[in-house]
Amino acid sequence: MSSGNSTIVVGVAEEGASGAAVHWAAAEAAARGAQVHLVHAVPHEVPYAVPQVLGVHAPAAPLPTEPPGHPLEPDVALRRAAEQVRSVAPGVPVRSSTVRSTPREVLLEASGDAELLVVGAGRSTSFLAEHAPCPVVVVAAAAPAGARGVVVGFDVSPAAVAALEFAAVQAARWRQPLRVVHTTHLPVDHLALTDPEAYVAGRRLARARARVVVERAVAAARERHGVAADVVVVTDSFASDVLVERSRRARLLVVGAHERTAFLRALRGSTERAVLHRAHVPVAVVPPRTRVADLRRVPSGQLAGTA
Repeated sequence: MSSGNSTIVVGVAEEGASGAAVHWAAAEAAARGAQVHLVHAVPHEVPYAVPQVLGVHAPAAPLPTEPPGHPLEPDVALRRAAEQVRSVAPGVPVRSSTVRSTPREVLLEASGDAELLVVGAGRSTSFLAEHAPCPVVVVAAAAPAGARGVVVGFDVSPAAVAALEFAAVQAARWRQPLRVVHTTHLPVDHLALTDPEAYVAGRRLARARARVVVERAVAAARERHGVAADVVVVTDSFASDVLVERSRRARLLVVGAHERTAFLRALRGSTERAVLHRAHVPVAVVPPRTRVADLRRVPSGQLAGTA
């Protein structure tokens, strides 16, 4: 995945809240042999034109300016971020850009050719995670001391397949174990009352079928990347709750960014947003760019009962 010319774009927040993101990106750039591009967005300078709009012919007043050294000064934020990159990873090339536009527009544009987009928690985080063309890593805080492993949510969708591939590559790069978490809601029918034993057996069979599908995809990832991986299948629980809990001691949590039609957003989008707001570790959101070949050969009937 890495190359000598690859770039990790980092959104630098004015308030300094992106410090953990800058640190994570610097360390990752060193591991990948990539460069870091620090990007800071500032609003357009628009003169106050209210008098003209109201028909009053008065000269436009200039926008107020902050005193030198104010924490919102973009040059200060970028300089501190660059110093942090050099401190964490002295050999990593780093460059900086200040662009006049909204953070979401600036970072989407900058991430067009990037290997990763790394941001801290903020108002644009969910939007960027949903729409960026490359994987987005949201670093609200560093992983806990002694954290191990990469946790990935897997629901057999194209986005989840891409997330599994990303997580397997990352686990192999870090030489960490991979844990694949699948949640499924098993059917509830009249057998629960008329034939409890058959009902329990049916639920057990549905869960086993779900595990077969997930294990097949994970086996392919193990073979390609030589990573130690295990599968966890959890029934009748919200995916976001399970992923947040299972990732508490992990180095990274990975989820897929599902296609953004209105229907799919209602069905699936809440999982990514809930994870981003509640996770205790960095979260990677991966767009549906790649597929595991073995999954395309799984008969559709085996997907019954999976989330």
